[in-house]
This record gives sequence, structure tokens and C-alpha cells, in this order.
Amino acid sequence: MKNTGVARKVDELGRVVIPVELRRTLGIVEGTALDFHVEGENTCPST
Repeated sequence: MKNTGVARKVDELGRVVIPVELRRTLGIVEGTALDFHVEGENTCPST
């Protein structure tokens, strides 16, 4: 997988938009559940 970096802001409802290119790369489709956990100073999403 190529190195990808994007920055997004959280909106007023607490949502973050994941860019389509990144969703395609990671295989994230509508309805995919994401889990978030903290590793040190990093937040790590996983499916």
C-alpha cells in the first residue's frame, strides 16, 4: 500500500469525512463499522 496522508476537520456534529480515494484503498464502503483505539499519541481506526 502506498503511503497516504490526509487531514480533515471534525464538523459541528462530530463527523469526519474520509476521502473517497482513502475509502477505496482501505475497502471502506457504506455501512462499514470502524473501531477507534489509542496507541500512545495516535488514534488508530480499524475495520
